[in-house]
Amino acid sequence: VTAALAARDALRSTNGDDNHNSGTCVRRTERAARECPYTDFLKCQPLPFKGTEGVASLSQWCERMESVFHISNCAAENQVKFATCTLHSVALTWWNTHV
Repeated sequence: VTAALAARDALRSTNGDDNHNSGTCVRRTERAARECPYTDFLKCQPLPFKGTEGVASLSQWCERMESVFHISNCAAENQVKFATCTLHSVALTWWNTHV
């Protein structure tokens, strides 16, 4: 997963879009974030990620997570916690060994 993220970041071009925080899969928002409880986050149907799908699926998962954070107006301090709740299987094991 680490190598896939590094490769994705190396190839990623923001095309002038200053809203991406490269390497974290998190979209920064300039507007004030209202309280976004976990239940509201789940209503946006974030994709689960198992870690066995490959680089293309990892990239799609990151883009979907950015979209879900934006739609749900999720505060930056909750984004990592909420995103890790979508990890399953090998991805969750990897995360738990690195945190």
